[in-house]
Amino acid sequence: MQAGECEANPESMLRVCPTSCGLCTPECKDLHDDCTGWGSAGECNENPEFMIRNCPVTCEACKSTCRDFKADCPGWTADGECFKNPGFMYKECPNSCGVCEGVKCADSNQTQCQIWADAGECLHNPLAVMKECPDSCGVCSTVCMDHDESCTGWAKDGQCDDNKGFMYRVCPAACGMCQLLESPDKEEL
Repeated sequence: MQAGECEANPESMLRVCPTSCGLCTPECKDLHDDCTGWGSAGECNENPEFMIRNCPVTCEACKSTCRDFKADCPGWTADGECFKNPGFMYKECPNSCGVCEGVKCADSNQTQCQIWADAGECLHNPLAVMKECPDSCGVCSTVCMDHDESCTGWAKDGQCDDNKGFMYRVCPAACGMCQLLESPDKEEL
């Protein structure tokens, strides 16, 4: 991907390497019960390759975010569909519709959100409830992706090798770590 193959050879690359080419982002989760302890002990910086593969949420390579599930979301949003059809749009296009405040996707009312979600209010009253309760309404995805727009440049500059602790956490896609998270073989500490 760093050699520009996604653009130069799209027919093959988009089929073989969809994550690396940005077509999709893998769902992420920590694979060990010890991840929190290892993260607190500084292992995300000391042993970044193992930690990002096995504890991507603890090391913040994967974060809960709003991501669109349909390619047409930006166009639909421009046509006002977030307000005309919020039940569908907030569920399928949470990023384009601005469901998440800032970067993190989380409920803002911890006590009430689950009650509202259980009562079906996510679908009956999406304009109010989904923005307040994106996690309880199921629009949050914990995904592996770059968290800074400069990641591609830093990766091309060799920072994935020179500054692994930072780059694997902030730029896991540009450094190829997101693709590794999808592989079934995980390393041992």
